Amino acid sequence: MKLTLNLQQQPDDSGERVAEAAKRKKAVTETIEEAFDRVGALKLNDKERRLFELARKAYASGTIGRLSDGKLTKGEAVEMGRRVEEKQADSLRQQRIRDTLASKPDNYFILTNDAELPKFIARVREETELQRKEWRDRFEMLDVDTMTAGDFEGTGIDSYIDLSIGFSIWLPLLGEGYYLPYGHVDSFDVPYAFQAGDPQLTRSKVIETIAPYLSHPKHGKTFHMGAARYDLHIAYNDGYQIRGCVWDTLDAMHLMNEHEEAYGLKPLVQKYGKHFGITNFVYTFEDLFGNRSPAPFNTEIVGIYAINDVKYGWHLFEWQFEVMKKTGRLMECYAKVDKDLPETDVFLERCGFRLNFDLLRQLEAEFEPKIEAAKQRVLDTYEIDSEFIRKMDRTINANKIRKWIAQQEKRIKTTKDKIEKKRAKVAELEANNKTHTKAYENEVELLRKYKRELSEMPAPIEENAPQEITEFSITNGNHLAYLIYDYLGIEDKTYKIDRNKKRSTAADVLEMYYADEPSLEPLATVAEYTKLLTTYIRPMLGSNDVQSVVEIDGRLHSNFKAGGTATGRYSSSSYNGRNPEVVTWL
Repeated sequence: MKLTLNLQQQPDDSGERVAEAAKRKKAVTETIEEAFDRVGALKLNDKERRLFELARKAYASGTIGRLSDGKLTKGEAVEMGRRVEEKQADSLRQQRIRDTLASKPDNYFILTNDAELPKFIARVREETELQRKEWRDRFEMLDVDTMTAGDFEGTGIDSYIDLSIGFSIWLPLLGEGYYLPYGHVDSFDVPYAFQAGDPQLTRSKVIETIAPYLSHPKHGKTFHMGAARYDLHIAYNDGYQIRGCVWDTLDAMHLMNEHEEAYGLKPLVQKYGKHFGITNFVYTFEDLFGNRSPAPFNTEIVGIYAINDVKYGWHLFEWQFEVMKKTGRLMECYAKVDKDLPETDVFLERCGFRLNFDLLRQLEAEFEPKIEAAKQRVLDTYEIDSEFIRKMDRTINANKIRKWIAQQEKRIKTTKDKIEKKRAKVAELEANNKTHTKAYENEVELLRKYKRELSEMPAPIEENAPQEITEFSITNGNHLAYLIYDYLGIEDKTYKIDRNKKRSTAADVLEMYYADEPSLEPLATVAEYTKLLTTYIRPMLGSNDVQSVVEIDGRLHSNFKAGGTATGRYSSSSYNGRNPEVVTWL
């Protein structure tokens, strides 16, 4: 009864509590607004500024809340913006997928029942027979009788370890596109995901069906994005070999125009599509699926995307083919050289190169002392001693030295001001006959301390500034720049290589100097031996804490790229998809 009595006697202050809560909420809101103002006043790069503004608007609209308690930081605000942007991108991708599914053409066929495979391959045969009749000798210069556009969807982009999950093909005379899914997977949290139990084809039966066609050298195939090589690799991984791969639309585009802004299929179709009847906006893989493998998505959306790809690829090929026939001798060049490169490159890449590891170790043992001797010759030739290093330090760190002088002047002035104040205080205590007090002793001791500190302070001149550089390093760009441009007085010709830079010590600039400046011969010798060791020996051996580029089969596997250099020459780089452990006894 006492408890009930007390409750009944309490005043009804619910209205006051609501008002107080609203007041506190307003205060918090105002504090957050001030926090956003504070963070917004910080230095942010363009990306950070964009994410910050996105976070601010999203927070104000209630789309996102704080990620942590306490003071709002730049990092939290940017992360808030990143999450909002990611959510918006996912939402936009889902809308694109809905639009794509809703606009599926009637001539796009996504097969999910193995019983459909015989009918599919019959349509491929019908296409090839039609081409032999209606396009007789059209592709003779490519040494094939027929042409189709194909593409593989894969588990990833590693040419050696990834597998295909589906194959798409465009049959141009029949005007039909097919997607054959056989490797989609469930249990992934993606929109429009492939679900357990969803129908798809059997991998072995698909490969058994398509391998004879894809392996036939007289049935020509075109791929894109240098993907001719990727698709050929994937076929090897799946257990068969593609033949008749005579056209890569990316290589062809390099031959037609070496100054394209982008060589992806979608940008090229978007740019040139008006010449072959494609004027709609073309979605890229990232537009629909983001930075993921297509394997977790359902077969319908991946199938529509894949068939679009081969359809676009076919029209781009056909346009390139006809234009190149009319443009000088481009077709002759492509037909005699470029058409055979994809299959040749993949053969070379997969074979790899056998290395003589014993000889490489002998060369490493031979070159290491030669490099040390060449480095010593650099020191001797250019008289790089303590005086040289001192002058180099004064030159390289000139700005730091000027800053030190200004700071030292300030420190001296501050100490002198302290001394004058303490002198005045001591004089005041002496005048008041307080020399026997503790306060007087303290002031006298502080006066002595400041005088001592002042006496130990170096004069604010260049000679007294600290020396940061204590040795010459041939791998330090600043040290090399001082030696070449300041000490030896060699004219700066960096503009011949890069108009936007000065006093460069980049490898291509140094190679130019080594060819033109006899005085740099000692440096050129060091560079020569160093390049041999660091480029051609240690990466092969995996020695001296360098990651080996040799694969687990004991061979060097390179990735070849036609037109991979500015001059149009071949380029090659080591395969680095896996992290191999070199077998040292090879």
